[in-house]
Amino acid sequence: MRRGTGRGALLAGLALAGCVAAGCGAGAPQPGAAPTPMPQTPAGSAPATDPSGDGVLIRFDRQGGLAGLTDRLVIREDGGFTLQRRRPPLSRSGRLTEAERAELVRMLAGSGFGTLPATQSARGSDLFTYHLTYADRQILAQDGGIAAPLRPVIAALTTIVQKYGS
Repeated sequence: MRRGTGRGALLAGLALAGCVAAGCGAGAPQPGAAPTPMPQTPAGSAPATDPSGDGVLIRFDRQGGLAGLTDRLVIREDGGFTLQRRRPPLSRSGRLTEAERAELVRMLAGSGFGTLPATQSARGSDLFTYHLTYADRQILAQDGGIAAPLRPVIAALTTIVQKYGS
């Protein structure tokens, strides 16, 4: 078994999160451009609508484990989703049941997502690393270091990936 695989994935994820937070890449504002105001919501609460305006409820990336999985799940506010997996190759679209969508919205609202630590790391090999984006906030978490309020959210998203990805 390879040692340090989880640490390498976490470091790569932290670098990506840092780049995103710093505005690296094609989406970075151009010099002289006026900043875009962000809608304000109380800390820890969920906005009533998607502040980015793209209709996305949550983005969930999961990477690692013994099989070296790389999954990406994007769920829209209306319950529509896209699921992509690198190995074995998979690209699937569908719609959550209303009960699944409502339960996920309830969990997200109750998680205090906006107040949780942005980085939740752990030590070990073959751990999963999760990157979640919700309400324009990103969290990078790793098995063994996930804050208690976030665990049910990750469990629900993992269940959705398993249900619709098999």
